[in-house]
Amino acid sequence: MTFSHPELLALAPIIILVLALALTAQWHRHRRLEEAFGGRTAARRLTSSDLHRFPRNRLWCLIGVSLALTIAAAGPHMDFRTALDPEQPVDLVVAVDVSLSMTGDDVAPSRLDRAKEVVNAVTESLSNERVGLAVFADWPYSVLPMTDDPELVRFFTESLAADLIEDRDQGTSLSLVITHAREMLDARHRPEAQQAILLITDGEGHEDEALILDSVAVAAADGIRLWTAGVGTSAGSSLMTPGVDPVPVLGDDGEPVISRLNEGLLRSIAAAGGGSYHDVRGAAGLRTLQARFRRAETASSLGGEPMGVALWILLLAIPLLFFEGKMDSAGVIESPRLTEPRT
Repeated sequence: MTFSHPELLALAPIIILVLALALTAQWHRHRRLEEAFGGRTAARRLTSSDLHRFPRNRLWCLIGVSLALTIAAAGPHMDFRTALDPEQPVDLVVAVDVSLSMTGDDVAPSRLDRAKEVVNAVTESLSNERVGLAVFADWPYSVLPMTDDPELVRFFTESLAADLIEDRDQGTSLSLVITHAREMLDARHRPEAQQAILLITDGEGHEDEALILDSVAVAAADGIRLWTAGVGTSAGSSLMTPGVDPVPVLGDDGEPVISRLNEGLLRSIAAAGGGSYHDVRGAAGLRTLQARFRRAETASSLGGEPMGVALWILLLAIPLLFFEGKMDSAGVIESPRLTEPRT
């Protein structure tokens, strides 16, 4: 399971703590009310509830509701049939975005540095497969043709930088790099191998989305599957020129240029290409991406596009809210029912 907004998961313990404090405060009020009624037995007769015991059942229901709502807000996605066939060898082209937008520091230490970490992790998962390395900005270039030496891929990856490609504008041509990666695979085609492309990028470009998806459709028709790894945030980052004395990049209006992750486009590319999108800013997203290429552990017989599960989680929260409400209104307490003293 992956999340569109994993940072929201950090709210869960905060919400649970607030609810626990609120429920504790209510319990203390009930204890004071019990004393005003003349004690536990008298309060029980007047209210039909045991005001003395802490309502642990209500707390567990509220914790469940809090977790469900937080997970739903984080945008969970469950991917089916987006892993490689464990019975076939793999030919993979990893294409890394080295455009100016990859200098953004909204992913520490920078988007490009994180992209290089992703390449290293993926090649570790494909230690016995063939991997090619390409870079792209406004134009794509081959860095390393298909090789079965992952150490060689990691060696060339270390040298990637935002100023690697000279004389190019700030654009990012995803359609051209998909076509270029397909040509790299065709140049050393193995009939027995499954072919795949992994795009590591922030998805920010100036192409028409239909043009990009057309190139995806051509690759998919050739049996090539596409995965996308997003680096960046929706809040974005200001850009700096590469070099020893970087200065802010300004737009035509004289204001600093802000680059943002285009997650929607990357999801569309992956869905059309038969792969899946992964937010690789954190360790969890990177591990999920690795699992897609670790053939021995990722066989799946199910099919389909990435499926949002937020609705099912919300449906789980509804009965919990109902039960919690019934407990509150009816005074349901987990302690044994008190008996009136015999006369």
